[in-house]
Amino acid sequence: MVVQKPAPRPAEVKKLKWQTMRPLYVAVCILAVYAILSMGLLPERVSLTAGEIAGEDIFYGGNTTSYTSAILTNEAKSAAAAEVGQIMVIDGKVAENLLAVVDEYFIAINIAADHRDEEGADALADLRGILPGSYSDEVLSALLDMNRFERSSLAAAFKNMISEVYAEGVADDEVEEARQSIAAAIVGSTIAGNEELFLKSLLDAMTLTYNEVFDSVATAQAIDEAMNRVTPVQVTIKSGQKLVSRGDSVTAQQIEALTALGLQSENAVYTPYIGLLLLVGLLFGLLYFYLRSYQPRVFGHRSSMVMLGVILIVVLLLCKLISLVTVGGGPEASGQIGYLLPVASASMLIAVLLDRDTAIVATIFLAACVGIIMDGELAFALAALAGGLTGVLSAAKLSQRSQFVGASLYITGANLLVIGTWGLIWGQSTAVIALGLLFGLINGLLSAILAMGLLPYLESGFGVTTVIRLLELSNSNHPLLKRLMMEAPGTYNHSILVGNLAETAADAIGANTLLVRVSSYYHDIGKLKRPHFYIENQRSGENPHDKLQPSLSAMIITAHVTDGVKMLKEQRFPGEIIDIVEQHHGNSLLTYFYHKARELALDPDEVKLEDYCYKGRPPQTKEAALVMLADSVQAAVQALSGQDQQQLENRVQEVLKSRIADGQLKECPLTFRDLEMIGQSFMMVLSGMNHSRIAYPELELPERGELASAPAEPARPEAKTGGAGNEGLSDHSQEQKSPGH
Repeated sequence: MVVQKPAPRPAEVKKLKWQTMRPLYVAVCILAVYAILSMGLLPERVSLTAGEIAGEDIFYGGNTTSYTSAILTNEAKSAAAAEVGQIMVIDGKVAENLLAVVDEYFIAINIAADHRDEEGADALADLRGILPGSYSDEVLSALLDMNRFERSSLAAAFKNMISEVYAEGVADDEVEEARQSIAAAIVGSTIAGNEELFLKSLLDAMTLTYNEVFDSVATAQAIDEAMNRVTPVQVTIKSGQKLVSRGDSVTAQQIEALTALGLQSENAVYTPYIGLLLLVGLLFGLLYFYLRSYQPRVFGHRSSMVMLGVILIVVLLLCKLISLVTVGGGPEASGQIGYLLPVASASMLIAVLLDRDTAIVATIFLAACVGIIMDGELAFALAALAGGLTGVLSAAKLSQRSQFVGASLYITGANLLVIGTWGLIWGQSTAVIALGLLFGLINGLLSAILAMGLLPYLESGFGVTTVIRLLELSNSNHPLLKRLMMEAPGTYNHSILVGNLAETAADAIGANTLLVRVSSYYHDIGKLKRPHFYIENQRSGENPHDKLQPSLSAMIITAHVTDGVKMLKEQRFPGEIIDIVEQHHGNSLLTYFYHKARELALDPDEVKLEDYCYKGRPPQTKEAALVMLADSVQAAVQALSGQDQQQLENRVQEVLKSRIADGQLKECPLTFRDLEMIGQSFMMVLSGMNHSRIAYPELELPERGELASAPAEPARPEAKTGGAGNEGLSDHSQEQKSPGH
């Protein structure tokens, strides 16, 4: 007989896949960090001259940098000067002379017309002697027959046409084109007949000339201005860019680039890169074995490892970019930029998102990398270590995002202490120490800002639920909780009681108490969709389920789980809380409605069991199981008619056993010892909630005068059992007791 092994669960498959991929991921991180640290570590050096044939390809291996190219700047100035060209100006006297000639012609026409009227002279002959060109008698007669105003209007129109064409400028080779433009204006005007023929003939006979002339002074001035506007050309060289190709003749511009980048030397050195790779591998090896030996929770969790790698790489890249910034005041002052590297931001993020011990080891890792970035300067590594460790200690117990501000003050203090003492030990100038202190101050603020800004993205991107996030969600002013309080007060009170029960039990078995409490607050948030279908929110005594079919009632009741999950996803709640809400009923059966459906059915066997079960998964974690058990216990105890100690204990044990028998706890890591401690914790809380109270006798109040003389000895009280009572049944108790779910 062959026994088949059960198929692995999805979580086991995911874990196995991560175990296979983890070494590859670590290798990628090593290469990424190595690439960051190797940028600009030691540039290759060559010795070339202009015109020499390059024997090999030359690449730039340093950080991205820029330099001012004198060669390209001069070329740009020459190009700017060439683009100016000749500057032409319009000679206004040319058009004025033409218009004066036109005026002279029309004056002569007026004189000839006057003579003809006064003396009967041969005006046609006079005009032919004055006007250039040839005209018919009919045209000249028509011109003489016009009155002065008409001839003045004709002259003005003709002059306006000439002015418009010459106003745009007429070059030496555009004179005939200008004549054609004026002729076209005549044809397109309202002038017609003999007047049009006269103007066209006069235009043909007139001598036109150009009015655009070269202005040498303006041209020279424009060239100077164009060259002055040219900004010095900055050439940016990126890491890995090819500067010289093998077999090409080396140009003056390439020599300029090699010189500006400091690459002109005799030999290239490669050994530092080998040493750097070994050092990075050593640092990652130490971090890897630490996590495997002392942090199995982080080491075995893919998102935690990926998030750790992302934080380290991003912060190192930021540190590298900051280290490239140059500061005025000489090399010594510029070197103080190393105090600005925000290692503490990574330290705080890791402390908040993962744990304190991992953050301490990661800080040591980053401090060593800072020493490499800053060319082996111990001062910067020491400052990074001090600030980072201070950030870990100040952020490990953060409960509000605003506390990052306080953490920044501690980091700033540590930075200032290290920078100041180091400067005094090595005799740095006051100005250099002051600059370093300023950078240390900025470092503390920058680290807090980065940590505060990146935290929400890392929380949501990697599905990490921090204490800060949980405390924010536990605030009763959260919109969902306020809605629950106002729209479903019975469910709200039930959720608070479930939170008290679950949190106490979580503390007893070592589960996440804050996660359990917050999840309890929201576990029934889906009831906001239809609050009056649940008996804890019914105050009128009317139960809508009395009028519904059992199948519909079951559908409404089970929907509060899916509705709650949907609402929490829309609000971007942490995945852990959503999982607990989804699993807090597991796939349990709505017993009451299932049996009612069978009673009402013609054929009870046609009633499907799965139609009356919740659609969730059984609890997968201790926290989810605690919320389920606390939810069930609180509902069951609430439904008790009497609540003495023995009844409470019996009911708690019944609930725990029923959940075990129903298979709801088989997929979570609870042990029988845990269940025993959970039951004891529940009893401790319930006993406090349902303690005995004093029954005060009803007494007739004496008159005021009698009250003063009344005996001081009180009546002996009698004990009376009270409790949370039977105000209503929750969705759990109603599965067996009532349809008023």
